Amino acid sequence: MFVNEGINQVLKRIIAEPRPSRTSSSVQWSQYGMPSAHSQFAAYFSVFVILLFYVRINVVTFIIPLAKIWKHVLAAWTVLVSLAICYSRYYLRYHTQSQICAGFLIGLLIGAVWFVILEKFAGPYFPIIASLPICEMLLIKDYSLIPNALWCEYHCIKTEMRSRAKKYIRPE
Repeated sequence: MFVNEGINQVLKRIIAEPRPSRTSSSVQWSQYGMPSAHSQFAAYFSVFVILLFYVRINVVTFIIPLAKIWKHVLAAWTVLVSLAICYSRYYLRYHTQSQICAGFLIGLLIGAVWFVILEKFAGPYFPIIASLPICEMLLIKDYSLIPNALWCEYHCIKTEMRSRAKKYIRPE
């Protein structure tokens, strides 16, 4: 996220394209408009989440009708929300179409590259990072090696509840 925002700020200063003029308003823009930071972040978030859905997250198999479509519904939702954000920037006249399109394309690229970096290069280090004392103190968990984290979490809690029930509930 911070890398995406940093790239956006650097590009705004390099390109130095002003925002569209707003004749009905006395607001003077203090920042450049190319590329649109909102559009860039929306696209970055969308592509990252969609890749996460399709590459990393396994389908929960016990809800058969929903298991086949939930990734598609969530992916479509993220795309619709990001497109709504892009449209709002144009509708409110904060950016031109070219500024929005540039931000969107840059966000798509950064989101995909960041996902690949995390998946291929940083991923093997997640278990090591999660075992650091500070991470354990903050209860940070690593699910990267667990294919179905929801199922695992459910069964771990269920097992713990059974063991506690046996311990605290004594037959009379």
